[in-house]
Amino acid sequence: MLKDMVMSFGSIFLFLCFVVAGGMFIGMVTQWNAVQNEAQYIARSMGKYGGYTTEADEDLRKFTKELNIAPDDIDVEIEPVSAPVDWGTTVTAKITRKFHFKVGEFIDIKTPIPLVGKGRSVSTYLDGAYSGISYCYPSY
Repeated sequence: MLKDMVMSFGSIFLFLCFVVAGGMFIGMVTQWNAVQNEAQYIARSMGKYGGYTTEADEDLRKFTKELNIAPDDIDVEIEPVSAPVDWGTTVTAKITRKFHFKVGEFIDIKTPIPLVGKGRSVSTYLDGAYSGISYCYPSY
């Protein structure tokens, strides 16, 4: 009788641990997918305009605000840094986000996991094709 009770509670505990770990893993994969999509969006924008623009920077700020990412938890690298670049030049964007495994106040793993998203595109910028574009460097 006692053995059955202990086995029941142990089984429930193991099941709950599995569910919590699975939920945390799904959350991490979802965040990685969002970071990857944003990196590709920035690279595509850089390809269109020949470099990193204030429009792309504003979109990055919107992205971090929607996902509640602290400025210290994200790093953005772009290549080439100088803009605009000529037609056919490869442009890349790399976003690294520090992901914290957390379940409310109960589970908080202090060591962040870096989630890296990389985007790549080819510049299709032609001099004089766009007006009113201002280039900048990522604010993160």
